[in-house]
Parts: sequence; structure tokens; C-alpha cells
Amino acid sequence: MHTTKSLSSLLLLATTFLVSQIPSAGANPLPRAPSIPPAPADPKKPAGGDGIGPYKSQSPGIGDRLDKAKFYTIAVTAGELNLVNAERGMRHYLGNSGDELNVTPQSMMKGLPKFRDSVKAMAQNEATATYNSISGATGEKAFSSSWEVFTATKAMSWDWYFAIGSFSYSVTGVVTKTKDGGSLKYRVHIFDRYNWDQGKSVDIGPFHFEDKELGNLHLKGLAREYTVRGSSGVNEVDKFKPGTVIPPPSTGGRG
Repeated sequence: MHTTKSLSSLLLLATTFLVSQIPSAGANPLPRAPSIPPAPADPKKPAGGDGIGPYKSQSPGIGDRLDKAKFYTIAVTAGELNLVNAERGMRHYLGNSGDELNVTPQSMMKGLPKFRDSVKAMAQNEATATYNSISGATGEKAFSSSWEVFTATKAMSWDWYFAIGSFSYSVTGVVTKTKDGGSLKYRVHIFDRYNWDQGKSVDIGPFHFEDKELGNLHLKGLAREYTVRGSSGVNEVDKFKPGTVIPPPSTGGRG
């Protein structure tokens, strides 16, 4: 007959044995797969400044308030002309919060096919260089491109020309290298500083105005410059290696 004491000893021995069979997480930690990096640090402002000047540095008058009312009318007109992003950007500026405005890179690439081509080329080059930098037969490595500038012209899209004009873009991602090939995952990022400086003019519908007219509202504290940002969803290429022609990045819909 087994005593209670002997059963307890047997149970303790069994437990000790089972615990000894569990590998220590600290001794052999599993390698963590790299994740897609966030957007790079913001581009530096131009040496000559970016924008018309300090916010609310001048006192507004009745004429300035009438100008603001006029530009709200122009924003409405832009919407009626289906320049929906131009309307959104101007309304946000006139809203005077200075808060960041989020844009969707997928929508921009859909409206700007040449921009989509530029993103594809950037992702292709960055992914190829990263794949080639993996020394072993297998491995994973993250990448982050520098910012490049793209300019939306009237010929490309009236909407994006008025909404954002020139802006910065980059791609960040992860390349996986295997014996059978590899894979690619990446995101597209957008950055811009929305402002109206001097030396340009705009025509929207029946309205003509100088950029400095809108910029003056920032100086008078009746509107406010802001930052535009956006990051896409993940684009995935299941079979990737140098020489692979990757598909165009997603525009958020079919085709």
C-alpha cells in the first residue's frame, strides 16, 4: 500500500520531469520577424521657408472676413465641379484648426496613374536592393525609402492639382528571402504641407484668385496651414525575387 507521503513524492517527481522538458524561452528565443516600418521622418522644410509666414501675425479687417466668405463659396464651387479633394482641402484650411488632414494614397494613385507608376518603380527598386543585401540563402529584412517629390499637374488631374499640387511620397516594407524565391510586403506614405504662398494664381470655375489672397488669411488668423499625411494598406507580392516585375500597388478597388 502506498502512503500519502509516497504519492506526494511521486507526483512532485513527475511534475519536475515534465517541467524540465519544456524549452526555456530565454535560452533559445524565437527570432522576431521584422515588421513594416512606419513612414520616414518628415521631409525638411525648404531653406527659404515653406508657407506665407507666421500664423495670426497680423490683425484681420472686414475685408479679410469678406475674403474668407468668398473662399468658402469657391470651395462649394469646387465640390460642384467634382473637385472633391480640392474642396475638402480648402474647407479644412478655412476651418482654421491647423489639425493634420489624412489622405488615402490609394485614392491618389487611382486619380493619378503616373503617380501609381512612380510608386511601383520605387517599391521595385527598394525591394530588389533589399533582397540582394540579404547575405544568407534565407532571411528577412525591412526597408524604408527616402522621400521623393511628385507633382500633380492640371493635365493629370484638376482635382489633385488644386488639392495638393506637389507632395512627398515614400515606401516602407519587408522582403523575405527563401530557397524557393521570396515575398514582399510594403506600404505607401504621403506627406505635404498645405499652404498658399505668393507668386501663383488659380482659376476654379468663374473664380480667379492669387495664392497670396488665401495665404493672407493664415497671417490674419482666419485660416491655418496644416500638414497632410496618409499611409496605404499593405501591398503583398507572394512570389518575389530580383527580376520579378511586381504588380501596380492597390488603388483600393478592383482592377
